[in-house]
Amino acid sequence: MRGAVAAMLWAALVAAHSARAQESAGAPGTSAPREHGEEPEETAPSEEQKEQARWHFEKGLALEEQQAWAAAAAEFKISRKLYPTRNATFLAARCLQRLQRYDESLEMYEAFLREFSNLPPDDMAAAQASVDELRALVGTLDIIGAKPGAAIVVDGVDRGDYPPVNPIRVGAGIHTVRILKEGYAPFETRVEVAGGRTEPVPVKLVVLAESGRLKVTERSGLKLDVLVDGEIVGQTPWEGLLSVGHHSVVLRGEKSLGTGPAAARVEARQLTSLSLRAEELEAMLSVDPTPAGATVFIDGVSVGGGSWEGALRAGAHRVEVREDGFKPVTRQLPLARGQRAELPIVLERDEDAARWQEPSKLTFDVSVGLPLTWSLGGDVAGACGDTCSRSVGIGGLGLFHAGYELGWRMGFGVTLGYLVAFQKATNPAGAITPLSRDTSAASFGPAQGEAVDRLRLHGLVAGGAVSYRRGDRFPILGRFGLGAVLGSVRARRELAELKEATTDGAVVEVHPAEHTATASYFYLSPEARVGVRLGERFELSAGAQVLLLFALSQPRFDDRKEIGLSHHQLDGGRKAGLGTYPADALTGSPVFLIAPSIGARYAF
Repeated sequence: MRGAVAAMLWAALVAAHSARAQESAGAPGTSAPREHGEEPEETAPSEEQKEQARWHFEKGLALEEQQAWAAAAAEFKISRKLYPTRNATFLAARCLQRLQRYDESLEMYEAFLREFSNLPPDDMAAAQASVDELRALVGTLDIIGAKPGAAIVVDGVDRGDYPPVNPIRVGAGIHTVRILKEGYAPFETRVEVAGGRTEPVPVKLVVLAESGRLKVTERSGLKLDVLVDGEIVGQTPWEGLLSVGHHSVVLRGEKSLGTGPAAARVEARQLTSLSLRAEELEAMLSVDPTPAGATVFIDGVSVGGGSWEGALRAGAHRVEVREDGFKPVTRQLPLARGQRAELPIVLERDEDAARWQEPSKLTFDVSVGLPLTWSLGGDVAGACGDTCSRSVGIGGLGLFHAGYELGWRMGFGVTLGYLVAFQKATNPAGAITPLSRDTSAASFGPAQGEAVDRLRLHGLVAGGAVSYRRGDRFPILGRFGLGAVLGSVRARRELAELKEATTDGAVVEVHPAEHTATASYFYLSPEARVGVRLGERFELSAGAQVLLLFALSQPRFDDRKEIGLSHHQLDGGRKAGLGTYPADALTGSPVFLIAPSIGARYAF
């Protein structure tokens, strides 16, 4: 059924094409006069060419149904080359667009609108919309300063000679441009092109300081095109001057006659001979590497950077893709007779490669965080049981890091900052002991009541750190620091009225007490951050770090500090007294804090 529909469609296309050709040529039996210098019209395609075009068109339809876009596009393009028709052109453009080969798709859509008249309104509208969309995704390369006649190769595809007759369009992205001319060293550069923009490519060809000659022959004496590094340089037998080094050579003849890629090493001031035997190449292979400029090797022979498409003999082949800074990939690929294979290969970035190692640099970064803790520990916030209550410890942490980062992103530095943390704890079993030498307090002994403690830990942070960063646009940093926190812990304690605490049933009022104890800690601090780069030198980040504080000197409440007491008697009298609190540890060891933070980094 599909074959019958395709045959009817093809017959309609042929009739439309013939009518258009007659309309362009004038009335039958007459010929329009040709101006001086006008090129003669192309010879009309033969019936055999039309039949071949039809065969490729129907094959393209079948492949398109299978969503084999690359193979379908190739068949439609062959059909169009043999006998250009409206549908073959439109379908080729659509397949190329789905393959994201936007520059080729744009040119095909423009040819569709330019070459064919009386287009169906829907097809014309679809083509015009695609042209408008694709022009925003396609840029132009402006080659400047090359030698006339130099070959232009973009991503491994021959784009003609310099100066180019037509604009060199490419899809937005990074492309490899090579300029080749006999007697000059090959020029190669990478260019990033934005959609809708023209990117200048200044070229400077250098005369070969050292060169050699290469001679290529076909063993049977056949006349075949000689391609050296993807560029046609002549026909066999061919001899020419090339730069010293490795080159790839391919012979190409009519239909499927030719050779696979062969390697040739040219020595300085010497003649290198290469004799190849042409054969029927019954399979097609298309290799599409990512990144776009990666070097493709077919059976160990380099065929250049970028996408590669070529004919190969049926059988097993080895495909390898390499690019500096990426891990190479090798594929073993069996090709059957008549097969068209597509092989997309995406290389994985090698973070340890020298390509990604930046120059060593000085770095400065600041961060502001909010340290949180469940408990500061010790006898105040950490030793009481279920009867106690405490707030979540909270505070502030400001740090400044100055460091030196090596090219492979390992860094070393010093840290300075300030830490403060607060916590409130309530203990219903708080106790105070009257001084025995105080005769006014002799009528009552040790008393208990609800104690409310407010703790404040603060101090200078000083230490060192090692770090490691990965990533470019959104870098991830891991840092491990150690050092000291030198400061103090201040405790303010209030003890509620002690009812029924005395032998005569009186009430004891305890005055608020405050004590500041010197504190020093050794700290360990693992940290993780995620940033966003704003230019080459500046970066904003967010992250979290853990602080583990190990007490070098345990801060305690001073048990020698005399606390004022008021003894309210039942008869209304009042006696003053003194008491002391026990030497409670104000913090534990270790103290665990976690601090989410934001920060900024500057490097130069």
